[in-house]
Amino acid sequence: MILYNTTFVVEDSVHEDWLTWFKEENIQDYLNTKCFLGARFGKVTSHVEPGMKTYSIQFFVKDELTLDQFKNNFLVEIQQKLIQKFGTSVLGFSSEMEHLGDFS
Repeated sequence: MILYNTTFVVEDSVHEDWLTWFKEENIQDYLNTKCFLGARFGKVTSHVEPGMKTYSIQFFVKDELTLDQFKNNFLVEIQQKLIQKFGTSVLGFSSEMEHLGDFS
């Protein structure tokens, strides 16, 4: 399984609007692509920047082929929605990780 992580740095001036929009609309845009098995959303509590909030979302993907399909067919449109709505008040960067196991 692949973890597709995006970290968002959100200016305080748009934080409440972004958080509502992200949870009510944007996460569903990702899931509606049918490329993901599910998602985990969290607030980053380390590396706090004044005037900013940082969040991370991890989407679970069954394999590289499916992730490539997402990036080739859906990613640009989803990113454009964010840019059109919030401009540079919200910045995001993504990383991909191979899931190696769970431990408890």
